[in-house]
Amino acid sequence: MNKIKITDNRDIGESESPFIIAEIGNNHNGNIDNAIELIKIAKDIGVDAVKFQVKNIEQSFAKELLDSPYVNENSFGKTYREHKEALEFSKHQLTEIYEFSKKLGIICFSTPFDTSSVDLLESINNPIYKISSFHVTDLPLIEKIAKTDKPIIMSTGMSSIEEIDKAVELIRNHNDQLVLLQCTSCYPTNDEDVNLSVIPSLRKRYDCPIGYSGHERGIAICTSAVALGACVIERHFTLDRTMKGPDHASSIEPIGMKDIVTRSRKIFNSLGNPNKSVLDCELKNRKKFRGY
Repeated sequence: MNKIKITDNRDIGESESPFIIAEIGNNHNGNIDNAIELIKIAKDIGVDAVKFQVKNIEQSFAKELLDSPYVNENSFGKTYREHKEALEFSKHQLTEIYEFSKKLGIICFSTPFDTSSVDLLESINNPIYKISSFHVTDLPLIEKIAKTDKPIIMSTGMSSIEEIDKAVELIRNHNDQLVLLQCTSCYPTNDEDVNLSVIPSLRKRYDCPIGYSGHERGIAICTSAVALGACVIERHFTLDRTMKGPDHASSIEPIGMKDIVTRSRKIFNSLGNPNKSVLDCELKNRKKFRGY
């Protein structure tokens, strides 16, 4: 299994410290100041990367859905179209976000929801592509992303093995820089539906780095995934879980994200060497209790 090079000094792989992604998604609420603040906090607590979502609203969703009423406590518009449009950044705003992240020294990348959004992201030098669980069966979008020859991280929620097989085969026709994430597309996910045991199964089947994208309550489960070999941990990130918006309630606040960073790296460091041997730190007690 090869490592995936993300930057000159950061790889994703079993021998590398877990790559921690703060999924900002739509949790900026369409406000660039919120986005900048989230990026600053993520950098301060040691997150490797922040991720956004980019959509051409008319291409990403059916007209019938966009025209439908969308009035609830988390809505930003009277229709689903108005709601979605309120949460999107312009190319100019996205460029500002990417340049700010680069200046700060944190990786910034996005999930495109349609092929035209791939073109937009290419125009601002997006370094990594995330394929969401929702898009595992969107083969034209997957092929467009794969042809960029950029590293790809793909979640596998609500997908059968056959569907994942087809997506992986298509990606590998163009690009071998692939990371898969075990994911369950329930919000929130009950503990018994997380299925961390899938991580080694995916690694064996696809021979690539495997990570975990979680929507469960708390942080214990996602950090435990590192012990099963998860090379990437992705969680939705918010300033405040009580804010208005569709994803805040199932997201992690800064104090929780900091714990994810700390615990993930602590677990990774504790994995050590799979070959059992007498360690240098044991020699003193070995001599004391065994005489040699």
